[in-house]
Amino acid sequence: MQLKNGEQVPWYKVSWVWYIIFMKCAVITACIVTAILIYRNPISMVVDDYYNEGRTINLQMQRVAVAEQRNISFYADISNTDLIIQFRSGEPENSGTLMVTLFHPTTHNFDIEMRLTRSADGAYRFQLPRELYGNWRVDIEPFDREWRVSQNIELPTAERITLLPENYGI
Repeated sequence: MQLKNGEQVPWYKVSWVWYIIFMKCAVITACIVTAILIYRNPISMVVDDYYNEGRTINLQMQRVAVAEQRNISFYADISNTDLIIQFRSGEPENSGTLMVTLFHPTTHNFDIEMRLTRSADGAYRFQLPRELYGNWRVDIEPFDREWRVSQNIELPTAERITLLPENYGI
């Protein structure tokens, strides 16, 4: 290589050559790191079997429709860490155990799943692990999963919450 003043300089002493080599190495390193991250942390939102997933969604919507047909609804009282659920209407004859799930909208680690048995006064009680704040989705279903009541709620609230089966227009 020649410089402006006519001197011969070896290639490894020219700065732009090292810049080009560095940039190529940086891109290759970034590709390898990205590939390792993708391999170790696969995307959990992607479903391999869309047909079965669609059938599952339809079954869930049918369970909400069954709750609507039977006019099943609940009252829920949530204060501090106490949860009390009572039937408002449509109480089935065998209503011994209810599966209640509180879904946090953004963090699945905050979700709470409960199996509640009926007390002598007809209420279902549960001691929550912590006080709840923000938006939550409540799912209530019997142990045999024949119907489901699902609704979004805002906590904390001092009022009694009425839970109705919602199918969101689907």
